[in-house]
Amino acid sequence: KCQAPRSKVEGERRGGGKPSLLEGVLCASSTTMADDTAKESYDDIEEENEELGYVLPDDAGFVEYALYPWRSLEGFFERFNRNFGWKFGVQLTVMYMLIKGLMMSVLGLIKLSYCKKSLGIDGTACQTMGTIAQTPWAIKGAIGVLSDAYPLFGYHKASYIIVSAVFGTAAFLGLATLPITSAAVAAMLMFAANLEIATADLLCEGKYAALMQTKPKTGSTMVSYVWGSFQIGSMVAACFVGPVADAYDPKVLFFVLTPIAASIIVPTSLGYLGDDKVPDAEAGFKTELIKKYPYIIAFCLVMALCAIGNALIDIFFFDEHMWQAIYAITSAVLLSIMAFLCLPRQLAMSNFYMFMASVLYIDIGGAQDFWFTADEKCVPGGPGFDYTYYNTYTAVVGAFTGWIGIVVFQTYMSGWTFRNLFWVTTLLQVVASAFDLLIIGRYNIAWGIPDKWFYMFGDAVIGPAVMMFAFMPAVVLTSKLVPKGLESTTYALLAGFQNFGGVVSSQLGIFATEYAGIESEATDDKDCNFDNLATLVAVSHCILPLLAIPLTFLLIPNKLMTEKIVEDDCCDEPSLLTQYFLP
Repeated sequence: KCQAPRSKVEGERRGGGKPSLLEGVLCASSTTMADDTAKESYDDIEEENEELGYVLPDDAGFVEYALYPWRSLEGFFERFNRNFGWKFGVQLTVMYMLIKGLMMSVLGLIKLSYCKKSLGIDGTACQTMGTIAQTPWAIKGAIGVLSDAYPLFGYHKASYIIVSAVFGTAAFLGLATLPITSAAVAAMLMFAANLEIATADLLCEGKYAALMQTKPKTGSTMVSYVWGSFQIGSMVAACFVGPVADAYDPKVLFFVLTPIAASIIVPTSLGYLGDDKVPDAEAGFKTELIKKYPYIIAFCLVMALCAIGNALIDIFFFDEHMWQAIYAITSAVLLSIMAFLCLPRQLAMSNFYMFMASVLYIDIGGAQDFWFTADEKCVPGGPGFDYTYYNTYTAVVGAFTGWIGIVVFQTYMSGWTFRNLFWVTTLLQVVASAFDLLIIGRYNIAWGIPDKWFYMFGDAVIGPAVMMFAFMPAVVLTSKLVPKGLESTTYALLAGFQNFGGVVSSQLGIFATEYAGIESEATDDKDCNFDNLATLVAVSHCILPLLAIPLTFLLIPNKLMTEKIVEDDCCDEPSLLTQYFLP
């Protein structure tokens, strides 16, 4: 018997009070055998309804409204478990709540206090250490190529995650127990820790992206689960890092991170990732990917070599900041040329813009962080922020403003063109940086506004919202331009290239800080010197980033986020190498 929806709520969930296609299929099945077409239609509608959550009834009372958040959350987890399974949920929870959310956040937040209290180094040395530590994020493309081409111990993903986790766990154990006094040694251990996070993140991302392709209508459930797990982990990290750093030696946090680093070994070893073992007949190095996309693969490998070379120069020539900057610039020029030669034209142009946007916002975090947290002797009358405020309060508020950024973007900016989104974002970034410039000039004190209140309007807090404005259109634009059949590798490549832009920005910032004569720590033979910090911030964060605005009009397509970028549906846009030089 064919029936209408049992209630208006059920009807709305199916698309109004009218009978849905699902009901048409069921009606047809009541009189005839369901054929293959009907079954496919049923599956389509079932998948369509996967994203529908709990809906309040029309006559909902106080109890229904009070229970709505719980029932919605319960329905969300039920949908996730039905589509992806609880084992994969455990794998993602460990990865994104513990490894990338909590562990990576602690590693980032602890850097300043570890440099000042444990190592006793200045801002440029601290920033150099951080640049070395972040290198694995610039070699994600090569990691992706290696895992796709060679199944380590018979697995394309699981074995690489376990091996990297062993190195990461050993690195945290070393940071916790060894009497480290050298920033270069600490940087190498942090490199190993970030290698675990970057590798596990890339390979878990590749796995859940593949699952999303099999159930495309469940994409928002997966993304929400991953993003929510990450936010919970990073928020927990922010809440305790600052107070612990104020009260104790920050090294104690490395003891906490050691078992967390090892935690991902457990679900991965139990097969929760769902990475099937390659048959013995198919074991060995696979050359099909290289033969099919030789130029993109070459770009991945050259970029990895450039990034590792940069780290080695930083380690063995730790204080030679001019030569570090020269190497970084040379590598940036080489990779930019290769991008235009190896990548499809519009993809290369858009990627080059995002790379340059990262480079032009010169990273001078070493100087700024030390100025904001300097004591009265080093910066008389300065803010003198403690770590609880600087690492915890600002991180919590920054996370909140990041969520506001998402809402504002979806509500007011999602209908803009890519070009307008990028240049407006650049302008907002400069405005946010101007607040830091005003604090350094002590204008807020002259206006009667305390440092802690005024800093909340600065780049460190408003920045997360602006970052969301830039991040979301960048992801959408990249997704519309990646070559078909090489999505995962291309995403890893482009993310690595943009992360290398951050490395170049940091190297230039270290050299600029030294050139400006900034002395962030007092020693027996010299005092703190931040006389040129205001000029440094003005040039690095307010003037140079504006150069990205004309690049927006030259490199970014003037199309809406909903429009198609590459018009040819039949084949990928050729690169310069394939179009003019090579077959």
